[in-house]
Amino acid sequence: MKNIKLAIITILITVFSTGCSSWLDDIAPRNAIPQSALTDSDLEKLLNGLYATMESYVFTYWWADDLQGENFKGGPGGGAITDPCDMAPSFTNQTINIFSFWRSSFTTLNQVNFLVESYEAASNKESAFMKKMGGTAYYFRAFIYYRLASHYGNVPILRKRSNDIVPISPEADVWSFIEENLKSSIQLLPKNDSHWYASYEAANALAARVALFQNKMPDAANYANEVLKNSVFSLTGSSLDFSKNWSAESTSSEIVFAFVNNSRASSPLTFTTYVNDTDASWNYAPSDWCYNHLFSDDSSLSRKGDIRKNATFSAQDKNRVIKYPNGTYQLAPTSDYKSTPVIITRLSEMYLIKAEALGKTNGAATLVEFMKKRYTTVPTEMIIQSLSDKDYQTLILDERRREFFAEGMRWQDIKRTNRLELLETLNGRTHLMYYPIPQAEIDMAGTDAYPQNPGYAGAKENE
Repeated sequence: MKNIKLAIITILITVFSTGCSSWLDDIAPRNAIPQSALTDSDLEKLLNGLYATMESYVFTYWWADDLQGENFKGGPGGGAITDPCDMAPSFTNQTINIFSFWRSSFTTLNQVNFLVESYEAASNKESAFMKKMGGTAYYFRAFIYYRLASHYGNVPILRKRSNDIVPISPEADVWSFIEENLKSSIQLLPKNDSHWYASYEAANALAARVALFQNKMPDAANYANEVLKNSVFSLTGSSLDFSKNWSAESTSSEIVFAFVNNSRASSPLTFTTYVNDTDASWNYAPSDWCYNHLFSDDSSLSRKGDIRKNATFSAQDKNRVIKYPNGTYQLAPTSDYKSTPVIITRLSEMYLIKAEALGKTNGAATLVEFMKKRYTTVPTEMIIQSLSDKDYQTLILDERRREFFAEGMRWQDIKRTNRLELLETLNGRTHLMYYPIPQAEIDMAGTDAYPQNPGYAGAKENE
């Protein structure tokens, strides 16, 4: 029995790392053991494998929201991006692949749910390890569903692994499910002792992001503040230190949670291949507007000397995003550019969420505190409070674009604020703010179980 058990654990660890969609079904019945027979040591190995799977999942679709948010143009070798808002863009790189995004999300969810089920069935739920495992699994499930809800809206809710067709649930129910998972995660996860692992603060940070997306401003501010009050985290104040967030095995005090990206995944997750390669060909470059104007001084508000500029763009080559180092084009040194961290949350996001959620009257102080770490000259609270509500929102969105350029935030920010006029190429095609349900999934499940999102071919409104 011991040898069989070791064999099954080896199989599970392997498939957790590779992300095979039929990872459990491929195990022969004669080798199967009850899930309840797995020890804490076994489950810890599976949990480590899940980190590798999640790391790869997050990285694979890293660029989509910057592409659709009009932050990029085609890089040298990437082909022209003629319609960034469209779900089927006419350029060669298939970063925005609706079918693979959907399938990858649910394949990864299948693995997450294995650990959720293991935790929920455990008799020792109060042990430190089981709480960490359960909290991490709930966090990852919330993260996957956040990506699904923010892009597709209505999706099926899977509390357990299942081979059955589960009908799509309304978007509001999906957001409630995300909140439910985050509450469980917050209750179970320990306080931060390493930003390479999910923690109480990481769960609160994601809860703040989820609340902001739903315009639940008091909740967003409270969750963000729960992270901000931990003195372990602090903002840096120079271009060099800002750049160090993306150094291999970074020790930056700004990182709340990141994947270390040190060969846990089945293949290297190399950011530079897409935006700053060592050869003369890569996929994406800063749009002309972003390169020339994103970090410009703002005399009307006395925002001057943005430290992020020299850490993000190259003065020698306008087609590079040096935020992601390549060993030559970069600001801060790195021991291995192939091990650039996959950052999920930085402290700056919590400052900007809190400032936005509190509004200009109560949030100006938080925004100024943040700006003092990003500019040589900053506006006063009084100047910020004198802005109209829309201008204050525009200021926040601009700060977020500067701060999170090439980090997958721009399209989501425009969608959640409904500032669609900021997308120059959308041209009234508002249905593009939701991804279409993949037709292959509809063909399999039927239109009653999987109705197409409005505006796309096959949607019921078109009948």
